[in-house]
Parts: sequence; structure tokens; C-alpha cells
Amino acid sequence: MRLVRRILATFTLGPIILWLMCIAFVLLLGFGFGCEIHEGFANPCVVLGQDVGETAYTAGVLAAWGPLIFGPVSLGAGLLWGIANALSRYLASRR
Repeated sequence: MRLVRRILATFTLGPIILWLMCIAFVLLLGFGFGCEIHEGFANPCVVLGQDVGETAYTAGVLAAWGPLIFGPVSLGAGLLWGIANALSRYLASRR
């Protein structure tokens, strides 16, 4: 049961952490390196001599649309996580 709860916790918190990391990455590239990032197309973005425009574009789309993409996964896994925790506590109290 502990493994199931850990897996559900990962599926609940993992997408949220990934979404926040995408937001931080886009903000770092935008404000720190002056890159223009939007959802229309990938712009050139040179960081330390490497063009990270495609990566910045992908991170920008995930940052903008993250709640719609990751939200159902996080909410569903969070609901199952809560049920698993309640069931675990119930079974532990019966012993």
C-alpha cells in the first residue's frame, strides 16, 4: 500500500513541479537572457553560444497550457491518493 501511495503522490505532485519548472525556465530565458518566447513559433534564443529556441518554445507552451494539460492528471491522482490514504488509515485503525 505504501508503494501505491508513493506512486499516486508522484503523479499528483510531479506534473505541478514540472509546470512550475517550465514557468521558471521561461522567465529566466525571457528576463535573464532577453529571449522572446511566445506560442506562435520558436524564435532564436542564444544562451552560452547554443540556440535553445525550440526548447524555450516547448517550455513556453507547457508553462502557458500546463494547467489544462497536467491538471486532470494531478487532480485524478490526488483524488486517488486521498482515497488510498483514507483506506490505509481505516485499515490501520481496525488492527
